[in-house]
Amino acid sequence: MPATAAKSVPPFGEMLERAIFSSSAGQPTVEYTPHAGQRLLLDSQARFRVLVAHRRAGKNWACIWDAWEKINRLRQQARPLLNPKVVIWFVFPTYPLASELWSDWKRFVPESEVIRKLESKPYLMDLHGDVHIELRSAENPDDLVSAGIDALYMIEAARMKEAAWLNVRPTLVSEGRYGHVVFNSTPKGGNWFARLYQTSQDALFPEWQGWRIPAFDADGQRNVYSKIPSTERLQEEKRNYPERWWRQEYLAEFLTGEGAVFRNVRERIASAPSPPKQPLVCGVDLAKHSDFSVFSVFDADGCMVEIERLREASYSIQAERLISLLGRLGVRKCVIESNGPGEPFYDMILTELHHRRQEMPRQPEIVPFATTAQSKRQMIDALVIAFEQGKVTLLPDEELVNEFEAFEMTEGKTGNIRFAAPEGGFDDRVMACALAWTSMPRPATAHLHDGMYKGLKNFKPFKKTPYGAGLGVDMRRDFGRR
Repeated sequence: MPATAAKSVPPFGEMLERAIFSSSAGQPTVEYTPHAGQRLLLDSQARFRVLVAHRRAGKNWACIWDAWEKINRLRQQARPLLNPKVVIWFVFPTYPLASELWSDWKRFVPESEVIRKLESKPYLMDLHGDVHIELRSAENPDDLVSAGIDALYMIEAARMKEAAWLNVRPTLVSEGRYGHVVFNSTPKGGNWFARLYQTSQDALFPEWQGWRIPAFDADGQRNVYSKIPSTERLQEEKRNYPERWWRQEYLAEFLTGEGAVFRNVRERIASAPSPPKQPLVCGVDLAKHSDFSVFSVFDADGCMVEIERLREASYSIQAERLISLLGRLGVRKCVIESNGPGEPFYDMILTELHHRRQEMPRQPEIVPFATTAQSKRQMIDALVIAFEQGKVTLLPDEELVNEFEAFEMTEGKTGNIRFAAPEGGFDDRVMACALAWTSMPRPATAHLHDGMYKGLKNFKPFKKTPYGAGLGVDMRRDFGRR
């Protein structure tokens, strides 16, 4: 090796002391020290390590520190036949999820280090001492074939396909390579990541070690390992999200059957009819292609009063049936999906109600709702929470119950969450109920986080009409209260 390449490298501890970074907001530099939970991973000598932790526990920073320690150690070893001398991979479910760690990694690298090469997408960095760092996506597992890796970090592994791990594993047994791996993730059901964690707890596999770090200790207080500011903040998260989601994301529990959205549906069936309590609200989900249009009505106590389902009916027939339903039950607010095929129907209802203002002097408020991936998730989350808090009562309709039980959450290739019926099924009843629930009265003490309103902040009502009842409604106000 040429003499110029034999530059001495400071010990790991000294380099960590110098590893300071500036925040993206340009605030003064701060020192970052691993907390006790991260040290569980950093102090372990196991070849395969599995870190199961709640959201915001500092999983990625633990991997950054561990990777730097490996780099510092390996590049001081005599490895003349290896090219590059040290290879480190971080693998993510998608490239967008890699951007935050990439930004942190660049800030972490001490100024004394010489960056020979820096690229983005794919994310590549070559350092002094013949060190190669790469961030890869697991979207196409076949792309993860490599000549050899010293240290592999599979970030949010539970959100990857198992094929990603199976394809990259042979790279860890290359001659002369270090061949260690860290799996870090929040759980996602009982998939392959859950099996890896079980292996890490089995004494028959001494090369494996794993840890599960929930946000709460057994005594109900915030875990000292947690990066979430306070117990109160955690309690607020618990109030505002479905229990099952909370247990997975913050208690780091492996829950089976994770695709099902609504739980204990049959416990929410009315045992006997009761007089509806005013005011009543109605949700309207319009047919798309071969499915059904549904009108769902709830009273002020969250009890379903009536549900009507139409198929292959013209808009004029549907409008007549809906207006008849609204007048007969005395519905005070009606939420109509107003984008896509809903726009002409929404305008038709406003026009028809304007013509009937003499015979229906107390007309219902017609509320437009623009359904997007973001707003759909928000309204489904609100209905799930209502189910879990026992605030919803359904009519004893077996098909209705079956539709709620089958409604599922799936994740696309890009990491996007999809809420819908299984392939070949229907979800029109669920969507009509969710639309109605967006206008149910809710206590002002609990609310969705501002970040969850993103899909509604830019909501723009359709063109103004002389009879535009319901236009210009503040959707944040109506949807945000719980």
